[in-house]
Amino acid sequence: MTLSAEADELAARLRALKERAGVSFEELAGRTGISRSSLHRYAAGTKIPADFAVVHTFAKGCGASGEETRDLHRLWVLADAARRGESSPPLDEPEEPRRERGRTPWIITIAASAAAVASAAVALVLVFREDEPAGFAKTVPVKVFNVEVPCQNRTDRPPACSMGLAIDPRAKYDANNVVSHRVWHNDVLASDCVLYDGDLVSDETGVFTKRWYRVRLDDVPGGVAWLPAVRTQDYPKIPTCA
Repeated sequence: MTLSAEADELAARLRALKERAGVSFEELAGRTGISRSSLHRYAAGTKIPADFAVVHTFAKGCGASGEETRDLHRLWVLADAARRGESSPPLDEPEEPRRERGRTPWIITIAASAAAVASAAVALVLVFREDEPAGFAKTVPVKVFNVEVPCQNRTDRPPACSMGLAIDPRAKYDANNVVSHRVWHNDVLASDCVLYDGDLVSDETGVFTKRWYRVRLDDVPGGVAWLPAVRTQDYPKIPTCA
């Protein structure tokens, strides 16, 4: 018995990759380090990996291309959401919410000066304030994710497995645009808002995003840095950054 239509589609893609590679489950287990029984359940659609890194390892063991891996990521997100009984998270970067929503008009009375307005009339100006959506916490936890499996299994936090946080999410994401604070797989950061139009970046599997999470840090100038969405599997409910 399969779990969902989404799980069926993910399993079908995994089976197709395995068949194309011409490998048995036993051979694939040797390549990936994943047990033969688990590989069989993933390909049958009776079990969904709790972590995309497992799907990535399965796919790479079968010689999947970057495009195929990106498509598997899309399918895994849908299947995982169905497994948890949640609505599917956005797969494409959503547009920034319209600013008309959540605005509160404030009427401010401005006395015009005699020099500017001969009649010294009073003008009414509408000023809009963008309210923070009700129910949002000031910060929410976001867990760091490293798609590289060897780094997921390390507990000694080696520099080679560390990842950088950006200073400016809209500037090129390179060594000149990162704070001194490094993060590792499973670190938990405090995020207060999300940006949808940052620098386009990808992880090692070729999954792309322009979404960035602003995180609070005590040891960097300004107290904030930016985590690209490809470095987490969380979809926190937080407001759009101003």
